[in-house]
Amino acid sequence: MAEIRETTDRTTPAQRQTRIVEEVLADGAQRIDDIAAFLGVSPVTVYRDVQVLEDSGVVERVRGEVRVRASSTAELPPRIRQTRSRQEKVAVSLAALDLVNPGDAILIDDSSTLLPLLPSLKTIQPLTIITNSLIVADEIRDWPDHQLVLIGGRYQQWAHAFYGTLAVSQVKELRADTCFMSDAAVWDGAIYNPVDYVIDMKRAMLSRATHRVLLIDSTKFGRHAWQKTTALSNFTTIIVDSAVTDNQLAELEESGARIIVAS
Repeated sequence: MAEIRETTDRTTPAQRQTRIVEEVLADGAQRIDDIAAFLGVSPVTVYRDVQVLEDSGVVERVRGEVRVRASSTAELPPRIRQTRSRQEKVAVSLAALDLVNPGDAILIDDSSTLLPLLPSLKTIQPLTIITNSLIVADEIRDWPDHQLVLIGGRYQQWAHAFYGTLAVSQVKELRADTCFMSDAAVWDGAIYNPVDYVIDMKRAMLSRATHRVLLIDSTKFGRHAWQKTTALSNFTTIIVDSAVTDNQLAELEESGARIIVAS
């Protein structure tokens, strides 16, 4: 087992849960007391955080150790993923706001990168927002000047979203002006994801939108997922944060999409 690093950082529950998952992903398993020492909190606090992760199907406790069920960070709940590269996600989301016009119908998937975009959408009226994400739906459901269309299907608790054959069939009956999405990894001119039914949903959404916008933070270039979702060339616009390298930017430009670097 790797050496536990001490910290006294004051963190939110979502931040602690993200760090718990990262440590367990790195080492395979961690004991509650070791996690408490690493986070600088009490074992009782760790038990509460681990219970939340267990309820979401992310981790399990086996013989006093915490083990991750998810095979990659792409399979973690969106609220936990949202804490990773937060500043970069905020930057690309705010840049995406300029692509939304009053009266638009927009498709939004369950990607955590898109969550910072939601509060700003309230200022653009009216909008029709189509999504498979319960997190997105909960955010906008009481907005009086926005119409919410929730895509139903098989509910996946880890993602707080709906997927499957029924969900995809519903998407194919819709049309949107713009589709906003992100994905787990960028590699060799394409985006990738480790989950089959997530890929099916993303492909269906892209096929029903006139404008297709990819939001990615630059850390996605260093991640791995084994299944190709779609080529970068299938997007009309790609938004990336300012930490993107020259080589990464060149890879995006080869797609032929409009590239926006968010400051």
